[in-house]
Amino acid sequence: MNDSVRTTTTISSTKALVLRFQLSAILHLLLLFTPIAMPAQPQQHMSRAESHALRRGLLRRLGLENVPVQTGPSLDIPQHVWDIYDDENDVDWVRHYYPKEIIENNTGFLLSYNLSVAARNAHNEVVIKAILKLRLRRNNKTRSSGNCSIYVYDDEMNDDRLLLESRSVDNLTDWIDVDVSTAFSRRIDRISFFVELPENVEMDETESSSLSSLPYARAQSAPLIVFSDLSEPSSVRRKRSAQPGNSERKSRKKGRKHHNYEVESNLCRKTDLYVDFDELGWQDWIMAPKGYDAFQCQGSCPNPMPAQLNASNHAIIQSLLHSLKPDKWVPPPCCVPTETSPLSILYMDVDKVIVIKEYADMRVESCGCR
Repeated sequence: MNDSVRTTTTISSTKALVLRFQLSAILHLLLLFTPIAMPAQPQQHMSRAESHALRRGLLRRLGLENVPVQTGPSLDIPQHVWDIYDDENDVDWVRHYYPKEIIENNTGFLLSYNLSVAARNAHNEVVIKAILKLRLRRNNKTRSSGNCSIYVYDDEMNDDRLLLESRSVDNLTDWIDVDVSTAFSRRIDRISFFVELPENVEMDETESSSLSSLPYARAQSAPLIVFSDLSEPSSVRRKRSAQPGNSERKSRKKGRKHHNYEVESNLCRKTDLYVDFDELGWQDWIMAPKGYDAFQCQGSCPNPMPAQLNASNHAIIQSLLHSLKPDKWVPPPCCVPTETSPLSILYMDVDKVIVIKEYADMRVESCGCR
């Protein structure tokens, strides 16, 4: 091969290398500045042990030993229960019972309610109000007339009964609400009411419900709703704080909200933490909310502490002592909740008892160094 051919080959190889280098550089720049559709990061799930520990902890917090076992036909939550849940009633417990037994005779119905199962956690509890809801209808086309009289049996061992209320049924409405609070002057595990009706009036039976079979259909027309509060250990009951506004009250019940936090380094602050009841497998008995923002406190409490850390005087002194003797017995202050708020949970207990309970200290509202 002569020199001219060798020179031509060398020049061609050099041009090819330069071209490959240019293409490589262009491709590299494209990779740097062109958006790339990256696969979504896999969602972090709890391990089986973590999920089990969380379930046990939440059950203890809810005052339950085990998940309530649901038996029999499925149950739709009636609208009047949702209305109570969305209302601003500032009570600790609301329990909704269906009668366990309904006995019919010539003059009316005997309704018996088993209160023992749901009342197993009713220590230091005071009944504020009890409502017997009745859905009645005419059994023929004649105009309803007369009175509906509700009696309570004073003692199950005899036939003594006390008249609680007598109400005209000349104009029947969808529901009749009867205040039976006086029947709960003492703690009881069972209670029975006799509903005396005129000849042309009877108890309604639900038509469009998952509990369409008797006796459930008739039982849904006679729920008993008991409102109660936890009594204080002292003789003087603690005065409740002012009634929260509608938006604040509803925030106790709703699920996930979006929050934007201004994060400054790793200082003590409130961060997101969402508890998903569906992920725990509790969607069959916790009706609302499906989950909630619990939040958490994370970050350090350095010395000196910035004003926004909401530190107590004790925490400031403790931080100072720790900085002077970090290897001694004085630990640094901790980032902890300084303000919390309650959460109302609507769940299905055993025996089709619907419960609404407000649990204190379920959400973190603010954090600080303590």
